Amino acid sequence: MKPSLVLLALLLSLPASAQTASLVTADQAVVGFNLEWKGGFPWESYSIRVQSDGKVHFNGTPNPSQVGDTDPLQQDFTISEANRQKIFDSARKLKYFQGDFDSRLKHIAQTGAKTLVYKSAQIQGSSTYNYSPNPDVQQLTELFLGLATTIDYGRKLAWSYRFDKLGMDERLRQLEELQARHQVEELSIIEPILRKIADDPNLMHISRQSAQRLLKTIGVPGAATQSATQP
Repeated sequence: MKPSLVLLALLLSLPASAQTASLVTADQAVVGFNLEWKGGFPWESYSIRVQSDGKVHFNGTPNPSQVGDTDPLQQDFTISEANRQKIFDSARKLKYFQGDFDSRLKHIAQTGAKTLVYKSAQIQGSSTYNYSPNPDVQQLTELFLGLATTIDYGRKLAWSYRFDKLGMDERLRQLEELQARHQVEELSIIEPILRKIADDPNLMHISRQSAQRLLKTIGVPGAATQSATQP
């Protein structure tokens, strides 16, 4: 039997779900963002992978010196259509990161090595920078930083809910301030823990109110959906 026929026979012998999964994986373009910052706070490193269908994988290592949960974290969710489109439109405008975007200025503070990555069946590109004056790179960086901040506050609130309920009000107040400054993205990623706080009659009323206010901002069409379990 010819090799091509053997391959076809093997493919047809797979369950339909496995065939579909392999085809989806092959067809997905991916935009990635990596940050490496030794001693950085709250994350020393993390990566975010956004597929063209909107599915996202986060993998982060928190700074071990901070109070609370410092275990490595992986989380999956589906990003909103608006942000999915913004990410892939920016990748196209930036020619799939096939260029040098770093400012090369010596007086700029070091805030970690950031790498934008694009991978598809046809194109691959990546670019690493500390700070970029390019407005499209800045916008994309802020979006990814906002996602990481949201996930960070999700884990912090989950830890506070279990071990430091008195400190939860401060966490929620910080999160509301960050949201007002547009420094968080896709709050619906952490909707489960916000809902748990809002619905718990044993918590302080002020904490429940803060969680309720944050939840009200989530109920918009096209919001991110959670596919990983929040504690």
